Amino acid sequence: MQIRFGTDGWRGVIARDFTFDNVRRVAAAVAGFLEETGRAGQGVAVGFDRRFLSREFAAEAAGVLAARGIRVWVAAEPVPTPVVSWAVRRLGLGGGVVITASHNPPEWNGVKFKEHLGCAARTATSARLEELLAGVPETVACLGPTEARRRGLWAALDVWDEYRQALWEFVDRDRIRRAGLAVGVDAMHGCAAPWLLRLLDEAGCRVEALRADDNPGFGGVPPEPLEEHLAGLAARVREAGLAVGLANDGDADRIGAVDERGHYFSTQRIFAVILHHLLETKGLRGRVVRSASGTVMADLMARRRGLGVVETPIGFKFIGEVLLEPGTLIGGEESGGIGIPAFGPERDGLLNALLLVEIVAGRGHGIRRALDEVFRDTGYFAYRRVDLPLAPGRAPAVRANLEALAKPADLAGRRVLRVSRTDGLRFEREDDSWLLVRPSGTEPKLRLYAEARSREDVTALLEAGRRLVEGVLESAPPAPAPSGP
Repeated sequence: MQIRFGTDGWRGVIARDFTFDNVRRVAAAVAGFLEETGRAGQGVAVGFDRRFLSREFAAEAAGVLAARGIRVWVAAEPVPTPVVSWAVRRLGLGGGVVITASHNPPEWNGVKFKEHLGCAARTATSARLEELLAGVPETVACLGPTEARRRGLWAALDVWDEYRQALWEFVDRDRIRRAGLAVGVDAMHGCAAPWLLRLLDEAGCRVEALRADDNPGFGGVPPEPLEEHLAGLAARVREAGLAVGLANDGDADRIGAVDERGHYFSTQRIFAVILHHLLETKGLRGRVVRSASGTVMADLMARRRGLGVVETPIGFKFIGEVLLEPGTLIGGEESGGIGIPAFGPERDGLLNALLLVEIVAGRGHGIRRALDEVFRDTGYFAYRRVDLPLAPGRAPAVRANLEALAKPADLAGRRVLRVSRTDGLRFEREDDSWLLVRPSGTEPKLRLYAEARSREDVTALLEAGRRLVEGVLESAPPAPAPSGP
């Protein structure tokens, strides 16, 4: 099979695509990349999540690297992806490998590669790994842990003390402790559980934990902190009168939240609240980066302060490339990944969870009230996304038709001022509201995103978007029929 690296590594269905043989081949490509870039001698951090056989897959990947003479630092227990990224940078390693499928359903697993800078694999790096994979033989040499240790090529990855110290240097633990907050945490059976629970305990919080146990099936729910997956957390916040509810995806690089009223708090609003906190409370300044589907509230806050705004294609690797540039304050995506270069050039769901708690502690009220402060800065905004079914194989034709689409004079009764083609078509209207239309890069769906100054206008924008794409879908040729008998 042909292994492809998507927006953040390679993923496949366990036993069908994601096999020990294929994991060895990917590890061999990583070894080749490190050798040709001169970083093999720096070593590699290897981590894994709580998915089925992740520990064993990690051992195989580490064994392949060790067989090439590359020293590996291997986690003994499931570890959040951002911790591995942080460790790569802190320890000066050549890279990091994490066995995880992030928020995918339980039958999936994957491999993420982290570059020596502590960031997700950049576009050129992913492309080179795919090229190297083409030359990897079916059979790849692999050392067992015992032999690798005997040769001095296998060590334990244990950065808890240093990582937590770095977090508390960025987040005000004493302020949180003085507030004495009651916090809900829905770990969604992911590997954030022991890490975030311990950090909140250190900060003096009373924690109500949900789905914190190790369950490779994730209770039948993909570990993605979407509104439809967080009903239990929302109910617990309401019943127990908690100050905030926090959730992470399976490998803890994304953040989700429930406000003090027990209502889902969208990832667009999380990004806006954290950005406002960095600007107004911490006094930080710098360029603001968001994906094509990111909130316009970030643009408005940045521009009011004379700060630059960068729009990237969807996929955190594109944001990560800008985070590496000097003068960048923050980068965020609609799916809940937020990176802050002052801490590291990688999205970190643990850091962002603690920042939300710091926001609540410092203001004496919940994140809903913190959002009101943002609205005083930007005006009110609501947001919603709708996914339309798209026949498999039709995405390229639909994308081509979208690129040829002319700018409409107006949408839902307001003038369209400009169209961004960074990723799909983002129609920006005169009141700062917007509609984005783009085929998904991972699923057979056409996505419509809308942010506007009222919920009613969001609905109107989405309906206008449906009408706009009707012609695009109708004129796209059907996918070619499979060849062969």
